[in-house]
Amino acid sequence: MRHLLRTTRQNLYAAHVTAQYATFAVVLLSALLLLATSFTTQANTTNNPAPNSPEFSGTEPTELSVKFLKDIAPILDKQGCSTGMCHGKFGGQGGLNLSLLTLNPELDYEPIVHHNRGRRINLLEPDQSLFFLKPTGQVPHEGGLRFDPNSADGLKILQWIEAGAPFSDDEPRLRKLEIEPSTFVLSDVGQTAQLKVLAHFSDGSVEDVTAKAVYESKDAPVAEVSHNGEVTSVRWGGTAIIARFLGVVDAAFVTIPRNAETDPVSEAEAFTPNNFIDEFVLAKLEKLNIRPSALTTDATFMRRVYLDTTGRLPTPDEVKAFLEDKSPDKRSNLIDMLLDTPAWVNLRTLKLADMLRIHPRTLGNGNFGERGATLFHEWVHEAVTTNRPYDTFVRELITARGSTYQHGPANYYRIERQAAGRAETTAQVFLGIRLSCARCHKHPFDQWTTDDYWNFAAFTGKLRTQGGELYQEQVISYDPNGRVRNQSVEGNRGQIAQPTFLGGESLSPNSQDDILHVLADWMTSATNPYFAKATVNRIWSHYFGRGIVDPVDDMRATTPPSVEGLLEALADAFVQSGFDTKHVIRLILNSRTYQLSAAPNETNQLDDRFFSRFYPRPLMAQILLDVVNDVTGTTEKYGRFPIGTRSVELPLPVSSRFLSLYGRSGREFLGDLDPKLEPTLTQALYMINSRDVHQKLRKSDGVLTRLLKAKRNNRELITELYLITLSRFPTDSELETAKTYLAESPKRRAGSEDLLWALISSREFIFVQ
Repeated sequence: MRHLLRTTRQNLYAAHVTAQYATFAVVLLSALLLLATSFTTQANTTNNPAPNSPEFSGTEPTELSVKFLKDIAPILDKQGCSTGMCHGKFGGQGGLNLSLLTLNPELDYEPIVHHNRGRRINLLEPDQSLFFLKPTGQVPHEGGLRFDPNSADGLKILQWIEAGAPFSDDEPRLRKLEIEPSTFVLSDVGQTAQLKVLAHFSDGSVEDVTAKAVYESKDAPVAEVSHNGEVTSVRWGGTAIIARFLGVVDAAFVTIPRNAETDPVSEAEAFTPNNFIDEFVLAKLEKLNIRPSALTTDATFMRRVYLDTTGRLPTPDEVKAFLEDKSPDKRSNLIDMLLDTPAWVNLRTLKLADMLRIHPRTLGNGNFGERGATLFHEWVHEAVTTNRPYDTFVRELITARGSTYQHGPANYYRIERQAAGRAETTAQVFLGIRLSCARCHKHPFDQWTTDDYWNFAAFTGKLRTQGGELYQEQVISYDPNGRVRNQSVEGNRGQIAQPTFLGGESLSPNSQDDILHVLADWMTSATNPYFAKATVNRIWSHYFGRGIVDPVDDMRATTPPSVEGLLEALADAFVQSGFDTKHVIRLILNSRTYQLSAAPNETNQLDDRFFSRFYPRPLMAQILLDVVNDVTGTTEKYGRFPIGTRSVELPLPVSSRFLSLYGRSGREFLGDLDPKLEPTLTQALYMINSRDVHQKLRKSDGVLTRLLKAKRNNRELITELYLITLSRFPTDSELETAKTYLAESPKRRAGSEDLLWALISSREFIFVQ
């Protein structure tokens, strides 16, 4: 019995050893075959003529007909294998780490073929390769079934493995992606159109990759796109359809006209353009079969333009005078007058300070940070006061040097202290380009690569910050030997980045020029493809609540402008004016588009981007607090600033519950440049229950006390309160309702406080309309 057991153990051990050696042999043979295939592929690439060469005849061998870049890598993106939730996330999944969304397909070959050799790619038994078995659901796979083993994708992967899983460095690279048609119209809801996607490769070949590309609609409620590029209209409007293939993107723009029951053309003729802005907007609206809203009333226009230019409300006397004025150009005259006031300078300075993130906490500690921020703010204020050309303004910022305690714009380079952060800020603020994604990987929806990011950062890598003679003083100076290393997680990581313009050429490594001056000249050039457009787009958003391209700091090629041609026309006018921002603002304010009513008609109720009507928006926090103080006759005390200082005038951010609650810009992150103008429940509760608001209404020497003494009857009192708060006369219904309420109130003072509180709590007061 013991002999039998011993013999059995020996046989099992021998079988186990034999199995181990067999497995080792399979892995070894697989690796050798893979190596031999690699050499063979390279030899064939070197020795065989190209298919389109005169020497070539016949058909390519079957085993070479499947290319990794053209055929295999697109499957990884199309089937969702390289998404951020799967193998494309940082660190990968299940031992396989792919580039996010196959943005760098060349880098995906190594982890697929050479990691986990013999199992992921099994050259001896291709159909036992995990790279084939897992996505086809033949073995457990966390990602589930991606495609059938007998599908085109499954058979293609199997064919590629059978051919030795080849990849050659000289496989043609994708150079350009093109969608046909680039623009098209779907005339009715439910209508479809098939897109065609063409890939242009480095060897001159062009391939139809419609079935291989990945598609996305920028606005699915307007138009949907199928897995294979068929677009279906859902409702009227316009949007972009994005196609992605091997990390390159392109977009087609679809317009879906409103199905008009009546011809809107005759009604649209009442829209008489004031300038070229209106001509572009009207052309777009006619294409969509949308009728613009009517011209807004004089009273509404006056309140709107006062708040948008000065952050103030017109006085009752100013309202009455404007309404009585019969001059046909009174609106234009009012705009000219407001743009020449100190209040306009203060509001424009506030918006630029938000954009530049001027805040003491980023510029030093305590009083030292406040000194730098104050100097920076004063420099911006002086530039606005003198209407300094914007190209000069930006050039002075980019080339700023010297002490941050003595030279205001030098503080621009203290807000972000690393070359990478400075590059991101410069691109986003002045060029309308978000580079942050490209810091680590290629931007998934734009053209920017990690090399673009770090090569642009190399410009500001030529700056150094040193201590000055004063305590905590910082001095910005030029360092010709400054270097920036590529710190991406892939590609050229660790290499010295060469200063390169975005979408342009690299500077010579031997250049002796001050490259910050070279950068400033390129940025502010009349021919720069980004600068003028980004500037006028941001200005436009200040007066309409959204950009022509939106978001204003993410003007990628795949984001369509809401009105074709308008951005280019405004940019041209900006350049021709000598980069005069006030000229652009005057054009915008004088346009009929800006002066349209906010009330929708039956054709434009769903319009949120084509400017067929004015879009109401909440007041900036600083403006709201100032006008609440104005209509109640109260003031604020902001830190060490004098009593009566308006919030809009403050050179530094101050502690204020009201300003924080109503969404002022935090000035801390690039994503926090603009104020948050979304109304919240907390804001409503504050206006209803706040002790601060109650005290303003009850102030003994406030506006209400003065009016109660001056106005003998309730009609005069009510009318004056409407003029003070809403810049208009009350309607007959409003007047009778208010008169009844005051008459029934136990005390005239208490009833008047309630009426004023109701007015400043109303949407009409809190919003620009």
